Amino acid sequence: MCHINFSLSVIQTLVNQKLVKIKNTGAGFFIELEDSK
Repeated sequence: MCHINFSLSVIQTLVNQKLVKIKNTGAGFFIELEDSK
């Protein structure tokens, strides 16, 4: 597991394109890649 910093606009773009899912873990945010199937 590693930490990667992205700008919020990059994250928003990925979410808008349905490429990632974001989960609030309480201690931070977990970003999961969507299955492309």
